[in-house]
Amino acid sequence: MILSGHQPNYWPYPGLIGKIMKSDRFVFVTKVQFEKKSWQKRNRVRTKDGWTYIQVPTITKGKMEQNICDVLINNNEEWKDKNYKTISLLYGKAPFYGEYKDFLVDLYTRQWDRLMDLDIYIMEYLFKLLDVKTEIFYDWNYNFEGKKTDMLVDMCKQIDCDTYLSNLGSSAYVDITCFTENNLNHQYINYIGEQYKQQFQGFEEGLTILDMLMNCGTEKTKEILLKDSNYEFSKLNKDM
Repeated sequence: MILSGHQPNYWPYPGLIGKIMKSDRFVFVTKVQFEKKSWQKRNRVRTKDGWTYIQVPTITKGKMEQNICDVLINNNEEWKDKNYKTISLLYGKAPFYGEYKDFLVDLYTRQWDRLMDLDIYIMEYLFKLLDVKTEIFYDWNYNFEGKKTDMLVDMCKQIDCDTYLSNLGSSAYVDITCFTENNLNHQYINYIGEQYKQQFQGFEEGLTILDMLMNCGTEKTKEILLKDSNYEFSKLNKDM
């Protein structure tokens, strides 16, 4: 049984949704420190000249050590209108914009106070849209102990999984021996992806999944994310 976990992201990039699809169980990790300049509050959309951010303003003054679950949105700024207008301007003529417009209108007219709630609402919409079969868990229902690898090991034990799937970028802190010493397995995944026709000339990498949906539609996006050739996997308990 494969487990993965990740912080809620704002309109995440395709590789995060793909990793979740490749897992049997996934846990939202919110009781860890918020990073001010992170994908938790922003992501990248395509422009004719490259890319730009869509982002959510947060209240951080005097709260530098706060956890993700405690982060409040700064609603004194007109971020909802700005985000909606940016997306509509950049993707309004994209082939599949009409399929997602109703959700965008709903999303950006709702009241949002906590960043976590906004991010999870978007990600759960993506799970339903892409028919993600993975069983979803939430860390507020648990008391995971330890930090970094120790916490991942405890997550596997409490959620009853024998293998943990990490992004390749996690290799800076993951200690594989902590898994094997606890009779657990570890594997890295690296999303390679594939080029698809974007609205503007050329291909820009590292964008939000929103770009793929707008240009490819739901079925093609799902096909790309499920294709094993769009990933690199390490051998069990080995570095990539």
